[in-house]
Amino acid sequence: MKIVIASGIYPPDSGGPATYSQLIARQFIERGIEVSLICYSDKKMFEMSDVRSVGDVNTSKVIQQTKRSNKRSDQSFKLVRILRKHNILVRYVLYAFNLLKLSIGADVIYAQGPLSAGLPAMWVSKILRKRLVVKIVGDYAWEQYQNAKFKIKSQKLKVDLIDEFQNKKYDWKTELRRKIQKFVCKKARTIIVPSEYLKKIVIGWGIDENKIKVIYNTGPSIEEINVGHPMSNIYSNIGTSDVIISAGRAEPWKGYDVLREIFPDLLKENPQFELKIEHKMPHKQLMANFKVSEMFVLNTGYEGFSHILLEAMACGLPIITTNVCGNPEIIQDGENGLLVEYNNEKQLKNAIIRLHADKELRKKIIENGYKTLEKFTLEKMINETITILSESTN
Repeated sequence: MKIVIASGIYPPDSGGPATYSQLIARQFIERGIEVSLICYSDKKMFEMSDVRSVGDVNTSKVIQQTKRSNKRSDQSFKLVRILRKHNILVRYVLYAFNLLKLSIGADVIYAQGPLSAGLPAMWVSKILRKRLVVKIVGDYAWEQYQNAKFKIKSQKLKVDLIDEFQNKKYDWKTELRRKIQKFVCKKARTIIVPSEYLKKIVIGWGIDENKIKVIYNTGPSIEEINVGHPMSNIYSNIGTSDVIISAGRAEPWKGYDVLREIFPDLLKENPQFELKIEHKMPHKQLMANFKVSEMFVLNTGYEGFSHILLEAMACGLPIITTNVCGNPEIIQDGENGLLVEYNNEKQLKNAIIRLHADKELRKKIIENGYKTLEKFTLEKMINETITILSESTN
């Protein structure tokens, strides 16, 4: 089988779609699947690549060292990067033209999102009569609207949560994005989503639920995260750390301001508390900080499927997060974490104080967190994805 992965971003860009695209490309190759990948890039990434660049297109081979004995010791896949400097129309045309060249002879095009990757992928799939599978990890029209709205610094604004957004009308740009993502999804053979919550969102766009498949994203393995940290020591920081840590993209709906606002009250309960909020810390350093913290708190108004919750579990961190969107599909309140209402200062403060005061509860949540990770394995995610992509070629 030959698969072309169409993505908006790819490492060294950061973000879920970048990490996911790299991961599945490597895993597909290990299983003997031929892979090509296309993404957007900026000038800095062109300059750092020791590869051939022609105009605004950068083409390289990514060497993949395989671990399976029945495969070649090293394999590669073609990676094409399209420069972002142009206006959106020129960018999309360049992307579509190069995607078309990559897709000749391919069995299926797998687009990561319905807009910057999905729209050109839809054009190409129609021209070449290829099967199109689209992965949806959020409502892109909603995200773009919120980010544009919160660029206005002169006024205090309220986040329109994603569920509210589905039933309202907005400006013409937002409505156009809505129409495009719905149109691309309707033209796709299959839609992959990482949670039951997102399946309901996409069904609300008028998409046939039979073409929507839920494949949970993988969590990190405990062994992978805890290299150099023996499992016998996973409870070593219980009762010894007072660090409350939160991390993620600096998005309007993340609710970091509420954490900062309640922190003076938390200090009255425990003067040793320390609050760390990380947005751009390198991943290895962030994991190291997780391991020496007391708890992970994510006061978020939206998560399709939160990978960082699984990373916190793998680091042995008890979790407090919100009861919104895909979070309850990972966290069971009182078992492997604590759930609170989004931006509810009283509930958030009480949960932090409760978790800090109850050492046995923290230990229980940590133990159940490790058990939760067994549901979200890499092997399961890759096998289910390959099955869906294979079915889409028939």
